Amino acid sequence: MKNYEKVAVTGISQERFMLFIIELSGEDYECKKAIYFGNEYKFAIHSIIDYDNSIYLADSFNNRIYKYDYKLDEFSETTVGRDPRHMCIKDNIMYVANFDSDNISMIDMTSFTLLGSIPSGIKTHDVILGENNKKLYTCCYEENKVMEYDIENESKRFFVTKGKPMHLFLSEDNIMVMTYFVNGNVNTKINFINIETGDNYKTLEIKGLASDFNFDKGNNMLYVINIIDKSIYIIDGLEKEIIKKIYLGGYPESVSLGERNIYVANSKKNQITVIEKEGLYISKIIDLQFTPVCINVIQDQK
Repeated sequence: MKNYEKVAVTGISQERFMLFIIELSGEDYECKKAIYFGNEYKFAIHSIIDYDNSIYLADSFNNRIYKYDYKLDEFSETTVGRDPRHMCIKDNIMYVANFDSDNISMIDMTSFTLLGSIPSGIKTHDVILGENNKKLYTCCYEENKVMEYDIENESKRFFVTKGKPMHLFLSEDNIMVMTYFVNGNVNTKINFINIETGDNYKTLEIKGLASDFNFDKGNNMLYVINIIDKSIYIIDGLEKEIIKKIYLGGYPESVSLGERNIYVANSKKNQITVIEKEGLYISKIIDLQFTPVCINVIQDQK
């Protein structure tokens, strides 16, 4: 078992926007790559993912997806719809949720060029693919709905959410959706929707505004970070209950999952907080020489 993990982190250093690939070990880190993009105010990276030895970044400001191949040290980009937010990849195609275009762009991964687009609901924010079917799921923020799109026959089905949907994950028979619920104050809700029946049968409420959440299929745990109370919530995906809350402080922006640890980028503290999955406690805090924003554990480390 590895005693380190590599992560991709977007960050700000001396008013410059950077992509860092760093190796975490002990309570320190080693920067393996630092890619300079330009002035921080010219970019708005909303999310990052890794796939096949490359890092992909969605730039909402410039309507582009960037690709950095860290094995070949090569950089490329392609233009998508307006205000791209999140991405997913399957069968050599990337799907990109475009918030202001109300559609999903499709990118050929071999040529890294735009293939076309899929119409979706209003204000498309997140997008994922079912592992065992040819169905695409996306958040329709302004409609309080999740759209299911069958790639083979182009049929659509909609699930109603309690609140405005931001992020979603799939378990075997559920869609788990993080929504914003506005009722005087903004609170966060985690919706559990049965895929077969469409029934939204369970909702958990978290007071405050969640900035990100992630799902660990291995142990059926959800991890939600809240920028208001500066904490991370751990939710048992089987019992559908909050089992622990851990105070982080600062401004937790992004959460990613490794083999043994949960990693949270804290932009106000210039830190990465490391939480052990097994004991659910903060095992270390890694101080950075830059301000982290998005974080993503690199799964493919060939």
